[in-house]
Amino acid sequence: MTQEVFLKARPQGELRAADLGLREQALPPCGDGDVRLAIRYVSVDPFTRIFLDEAVLGAALPGTALGAVLPGAAVGEVVESRSPALRPGDLVEGRFGWREAHVTPAEGLRKLEPALGDGRAALGILGLPGTTAYGGIVTVLGIKPGETVIISSAAGGVGLIAGQIARCLGARAVGIAGGPAKCAMVLEHGFDACVDYKAANFEQALLAACPGGAQAYFDNVGGKVAMAAYAALGRGGRVALCGLLSLYQGEGGDEGDLGRFMRLIMSRGLSIKAFSTVGLNQPAALVDLARWMEEGRIAVPETVVDGLASAPDAFVDLLAGRIAGKLVIKVS
Repeated sequence: MTQEVFLKARPQGELRAADLGLREQALPPCGDGDVRLAIRYVSVDPFTRIFLDEAVLGAALPGTALGAVLPGAAVGEVVESRSPALRPGDLVEGRFGWREAHVTPAEGLRKLEPALGDGRAALGILGLPGTTAYGGIVTVLGIKPGETVIISSAAGGVGLIAGQIARCLGARAVGIAGGPAKCAMVLEHGFDACVDYKAANFEQALLAACPGGAQAYFDNVGGKVAMAAYAALGRGGRVALCGLLSLYQGEGGDEGDLGRFMRLIMSRGLSIKAFSTVGLNQPAALVDLARWMEEGRIAVPETVVDGLASAPDAFVDLLAGRIAGKLVIKVS
């Protein structure tokens, strides 16, 4: 048997813990080429929220079906193997979902090196957050020494890593975060400046932090924060559109906001590229990230919550901005 978190009801605006359910399911037998995993850690990421809607991007990309297990990356330990590629005790990473145990084909699983210890780094710096941050800063934006890059949601897992990568490349990193405590944490992780988007003088403070205009913007949130960042870009600024956190919970701007948004794009001749890590070919990403991590140049604080039963409330807290850094569920 396995416990799993499933989509119980479609969220109406902000996610409620009651929209998610916990149940027990029987595991299928382990067939030829399969492995049975005991899930040790589950990654909880903000973008998972958009997959809980009926349609993510119109009819072309349907969301998670009602009753389906929540999607997400996880680290599992092999407890039974019918494949020569893996043996009991091996740790693997994959998109196993929010569950306690899983049976899956061994082919295509990422086997983790013993140096990674319990494997949590494979869900953070050496996982999707790390490769996403690398993709935006290195592959999409092509950040160069001496440039200034603005990073929204800088206290989150992806944003925090993105700013530290920019610093590793010799660039100046200006973070945007919510509240003094988060801004202080961002500065502690090497950013040159951090601006509080909740402050009354946010737009003016962001302009002051980017004298002469920034060259690039790593956008994790969209909405009004993005408009302020666009205004702080210099002529020919580049934008990597990574996420739209401000829209994940059913929020959005009015037509006037959209008009201003488009005028900012036109007036500054901005180059905007939306990207998905899956579509990027970046073989050096994990090599560079591992080296910077070993050198102590990249670190990400973690919030580790015990048990799948705690996952719904933790997810709600993450989306509400009450958790900084990387959120991980430790599965019993």
